[in-house]
Amino acid sequence: MKNVFTIVKKEFSRFFRDKRMILTVILPGIMIYVIYSLMGTVFANIGATPKDYKPKAYISGAPASMSETLGLVLEVEGGIADVDSAKALVEDGTIDVAVVFPADFEDNYGGVKVPDVEIYFNSAEQNSSFAYNLVASVLGAFTKPAFTINAGGGIYNLASEESSTKQIMSMMVPVLMFALLASACMAVAPESIAGEKERGTMATMLITPVNRSEIALGKILSLTFFALLGGISSFIGVILSLPKLMGSSINLGAVPYGVGEYFMLFGIIISVVLVIISAFSVLSALAKSVKEAGALIGPMMMAVIVLGMVSIFAPSASVGLYAIPLAGSGLAMAAIMSMTASPLGVALAIISNLVVAALLVVLLAFMFKSEKIMFKK
Repeated sequence: MKNVFTIVKKEFSRFFRDKRMILTVILPGIMIYVIYSLMGTVFANIGATPKDYKPKAYISGAPASMSETLGLVLEVEGGIADVDSAKALVEDGTIDVAVVFPADFEDNYGGVKVPDVEIYFNSAEQNSSFAYNLVASVLGAFTKPAFTINAGGGIYNLASEESSTKQIMSMMVPVLMFALLASACMAVAPESIAGEKERGTMATMLITPVNRSEIALGKILSLTFFALLGGISSFIGVILSLPKLMGSSINLGAVPYGVGEYFMLFGIIISVVLVIISAFSVLSALAKSVKEAGALIGPMMMAVIVLGMVSIFAPSASVGLYAIPLAGSGLAMAAIMSMTASPLGVALAIISNLVVAALLVVLLAFMFKSEKIMFKK
């Protein structure tokens, strides 16, 4: 039993003296807390509208009592010629909702014939969906059942196939792309640096006449290519499978993405890969083995995926926020997919990523020059 306690004491001593070991145990719990908290925030904010927002509405044929009540919660727009004009304004997002009461509503309200009130909205617009639910709940207080809502079998959701697809793509692409690129980087970074240290081939490379800064840059560029190849391959597979996965809710052919959008997206992807692979390479250089490198990179990989989710709960961020490394790239990807991206915002996102990647390459080169880091046992 004494020997057992001796071994336990030795392992405890090794664990608590190694800060990296402590971090690999504590960080996952912290990251899970952060991720789940952010996910809760994301889901709570999807479809949310500011409390003081008053939806813009067109109302036709409403009796005085209902018109007065709806006027308390809606900003009724005047000067709209007819229902068709109002529907067009709902579709393009100028107003949020169009509420149309039938001409014989007051004559049949509470009678044998049940009139139907039509509420036209645009589900691709957050405020329009909010307005629909608001109007439906207000009118619901008057039904006993004196009238129905949207029972006529018409098309009341005026969101076009294009706008719905752009909304879905702007939410999904940043999260998917960050997760796939991080996974691809995770697959190649530990083996290339920590793996070579573990096998002893890194020491051989470092004693050659080649400048260690060039070795660091060469590692980053080659790893970027492999990670980019893996990430884009996975991304293409996911995108091609989306129509079947989402059914009729998404039609990629409905969105007129052009060369400009794909060019900007590709530029963002390259810059994101450079940052991720550089960061993972630095952590891999700190590790003594592939297993240890994987433990160090794991929490950062989760952090990268979380950054990809930023665009979901900040869909209309200012251009200045695009300059935040990685997080700004998620916002830029979302804007590109919704076809609202500005060249300045995309440029800021790419430049900020390149600056961070360059700093990380310099750090990696410095680490390669450190005998203590590269040859520790």
